[in-house]
Amino acid sequence: MTVPSDYDFIGNTITESQFKNALTILLNHIRRMSLDLVEAQGGNYSYATMALFDVDKINVPANSTIRIAQGSDAGLYVWDGSNLTPAQESNFFESSNSENIYEWKDNAGNVVLALNKKGQLVSYDEDTKRSILLTNQEDIKELQKFVDELNLNNISVLLKLFATSDSSDIQRWEDNNGLPLLRLTKKGKLKSPQIDDIELTLSDIKFVSDVLAQRQSSKLLKFCDLNNIELGYVDGFSRWILSGVDVLGEIQDLKTNGTASSNVSRLKQYVFQPPKSLVQIYVTSNGALPSDKSYKAQGKVEVHIDGQSFSSYVSLEVQGSSSVGYPKKNYTLGFFSDAGYSQAVKVQVGDVPAHDEWIFKANYVDSSNCRNIGGNNLWEAMVQSRTSLNGYKREVDQFYVSKTGNDAIVTNATGHVVGYPCVMYVNDEFYGVGSFNIGKKYFNYNLDRAKPTQIQIDWGGSQCDLTKMYDNYTSGAVDYKGDPVFEFKSPKKVTNATLACLSAWDAFAASSQSSFTQNANTFLNKQNAIDYYLFSDFTLNYDGLGKNFQFVSWNGVQFNFMPYDLDSIFGSNYSGTGTMPANGVLDISDLPQNSRDFWIKLKTAYLSDMKLRYKQLRDAKIFHEDNVYKICMDLASKYPRDLILTEFGKWPDLPSKTYSNVNQIVSWSKQRLAYLDTQYEYIA
Repeated sequence: MTVPSDYDFIGNTITESQFKNALTILLNHIRRMSLDLVEAQGGNYSYATMALFDVDKINVPANSTIRIAQGSDAGLYVWDGSNLTPAQESNFFESSNSENIYEWKDNAGNVVLALNKKGQLVSYDEDTKRSILLTNQEDIKELQKFVDELNLNNISVLLKLFATSDSSDIQRWEDNNGLPLLRLTKKGKLKSPQIDDIELTLSDIKFVSDVLAQRQSSKLLKFCDLNNIELGYVDGFSRWILSGVDVLGEIQDLKTNGTASSNVSRLKQYVFQPPKSLVQIYVTSNGALPSDKSYKAQGKVEVHIDGQSFSSYVSLEVQGSSSVGYPKKNYTLGFFSDAGYSQAVKVQVGDVPAHDEWIFKANYVDSSNCRNIGGNNLWEAMVQSRTSLNGYKREVDQFYVSKTGNDAIVTNATGHVVGYPCVMYVNDEFYGVGSFNIGKKYFNYNLDRAKPTQIQIDWGGSQCDLTKMYDNYTSGAVDYKGDPVFEFKSPKKVTNATLACLSAWDAFAASSQSSFTQNANTFLNKQNAIDYYLFSDFTLNYDGLGKNFQFVSWNGVQFNFMPYDLDSIFGSNYSGTGTMPANGVLDISDLPQNSRDFWIKLKTAYLSDMKLRYKQLRDAKIFHEDNVYKICMDLASKYPRDLILTEFGKWPDLPSKTYSNVNQIVSWSKQRLAYLDTQYEYIA
């Protein structure tokens, strides 16, 4: 059969009759492909005797069907990896005398749909007449060619047909009397007089659902040609992917946007709206994933976001500092358009600058998957609650002040991490859940790296001395791992002018309380300093006192504290093995005394203003357990429960899985606020 091309659907000369005929041919062709579900789920094996099976059973994968031909044990069995179960004791297979492998029955016990031994999907009417719905695959290479060539975005006639048709059906299969045997509805569901909803029926088959839940492969069902080359697949998120195209996503995109749709997988414009569901990352790596920062892995990646997707070449590098030692790694994913990994591809997800690198954040010490992104979302809420001064709210917005023309164009820089719940598979195997984040790139802080006094400092693995910046850099001081105490993300080249900025800062940071208070507004952004301290006090961000922040200045004089790496907030200890007291003082034992004194002086200098700002945040219910609940639930609800259970099975030693959850975070936050209300003399 010749599959119609896109020219059979579009063009001024195509009549409605020709279009319908081409569509009928296409649907019939797709209908004739076989869904060999049994072999995709496990496999079929036959042995002459039970003894021969016992010898070979270590090579047989779980969820396979075993047929024993001879002896007292002859019959059909299900192998779960440890035990054989007679097939008749499972509701997955019928007896070996049946022509069908599996049968769906109505409440009266009548067979209404069956999968037979030939791999055919068969429908039965009330008089047991058979209608073969899906037959053995043929011409599948032509289908691949069709999918490659067909520009779905141009089928405006199809959209018009769907919109104007009075019928709820796209296609109907009828018997000789004109009665419907099977209907394909506009919602993409199969209907028949006997089957109200096949998806509902399948969900009731506990055996199948248990098998699917236990699988760690991302692909439940694969479509391959005669050479075993993969043409497409169905994954655990009910997505049908053919030749890299998310078919249901394409259809939904056409329904929503019509021919004006901007499909990133086709137009190569990697720009996405903020995800409303779980981001899905599928990596095909050419080798083992790196376990440290000594090398990068390479391969290909597909990223799926709310039915849209893009694919590219990818490099993977271990990300982080102290987290490098955890078994589940954070990875920086670099996107490229070429096999030589020389042409970077930028990706924008939501209202952030386009990045050619995104991070898979593993959240190893936070099983709630809420702290890091949730903390950043709380910070953003604080920022947006500010009164706009000089035309901006965010610290990074001062870049635009007094600018015109090209310099005034909004860059989408946020000054903090933005991320989304995700799951990552590597070579079709489940790797883990986490978040899909931007990192700490200088352009997300609106910095010009060519200017020596536009500074961004990123800390190493140890708490730093905030009064010894110049000395630590010029002496080559290192942290506990032997890495520099800090590094410059900006400027690109450190000059004497840059070092002079550090020297002036050190003198201010080490000064007496009276001198510190007198010069605070010169060296500190008052709004930033107050908000950062209150944010850290509320969330008990102890690691943010000496390392887990970005130290940023746009003029080399006034510095800002920008939050980063927040996986130990809301009462978690640094290793994720327990909680910190909700009435604890904001401090950490390994913080150098000079840095501890710095924060005491900052709080003293701004205490009156801190109390006013604390009251604003409490009255606005930004500092409120209900807001924390909403922030956390918006994140936690994106992860399916079965996926979290798979995560716990994959990483059994996750340190915080026994206590870290939304309830713990919210309960702790409520206790923390009760304590802080007394410290900041808050009256509602």
